[in-house]
Amino acid sequence: MGHLGMAHTGRGAPPTRHRSAGPGASRSWFALAAAAVLTVPVAARAESTVAILMSASVKEYDEAVAGFEEVSGARIIARENMNGDFKKARRILDRFDRELKPDLVFAVGVWALRAVLEHGSATPTVYSMVLNPGPLVGKAQHIAGASMNVSPERAIDVLEQLDPDLRRVGVVYNEAKTGPLVRRAEAIAKARKITLVTRAVSSAGQAVPALKSLASEGIDALWIVPDETVLAPTVLKHFFVFSYANKVPALGISKRQAEMGALLAVSFASTRDIGRQAGEEARALLAGQAVKPGGTSVREVELTVNLKVARKLGVEVPQSLLASASQVID
Repeated sequence: MGHLGMAHTGRGAPPTRHRSAGPGASRSWFALAAAAVLTVPVAARAESTVAILMSASVKEYDEAVAGFEEVSGARIIARENMNGDFKKARRILDRFDRELKPDLVFAVGVWALRAVLEHGSATPTVYSMVLNPGPLVGKAQHIAGASMNVSPERAIDVLEQLDPDLRRVGVVYNEAKTGPLVRRAEAIAKARKITLVTRAVSSAGQAVPALKSLASEGIDALWIVPDETVLAPTVLKHFFVFSYANKVPALGISKRQAEMGALLAVSFASTRDIGRQAGEEARALLAGQAVKPGGTSVREVELTVNLKVARKLGVEVPQSLLASASQVID
């Protein structure tokens, strides 16, 4: 201590400087030293830990995880694959709770999200790669995430580019599945002087009669929403038959739907960016910040245009829309 004191006071320092080694100064030095020592472990413990539950082993999910790791700022302590097996998922989640105690669980894919919800853990959870997660998650405050949904704004933007005189858009949906999304779309459309002509159904069997009832409504376009009630292949087939028979262009949610008969389709373009969005939601959730109910909408989208369908419908697709398309089917 004497040498340390001399090093700080320097040669020729007044003798009174040695009083700094008195009991009061010692206590002060000890307090500072203790604080310095404690700072390191506290900072280390402040690093958030994440355990990942994968629905299945697919490239798209791996890309979402890579995006999550880029921005989450958290340390991954486990990465488990349930392979579509809910019993296995339950065992994995039990181990997370009992042994690992992560600060957050990252659920990748709808099966993983369903497994977490059924497990009932209070651990904060972020999901990714889930289509229309709102009805699943409900009002849970400890769950956030990044959906695969394209925002209603983007969908309406595309329809307006196709037809600047657009005024009436037909929508068949299930209130329990996509009610909040449709109401949000109605508000957006109303601000643009567009009316959504809606038909609410509760089963796939009701979807086809509801769709046929739109024939007399003078709609300018048909919007297929991300609702599992209307996404069954047999129901989708009727959407495209309706589109041809009534010369009404349909907007779908995937390239596959454009190949099946939709004139246009807007879908997500980057699974990695959906993962990044989930990472951003994780940071907010762990920091105690507000997160978006129902998940975020995708930022990077791609547009598919089917010119074969356009010719059958007698619709001319504007060059500006073709220029922004990621894929053109001709």
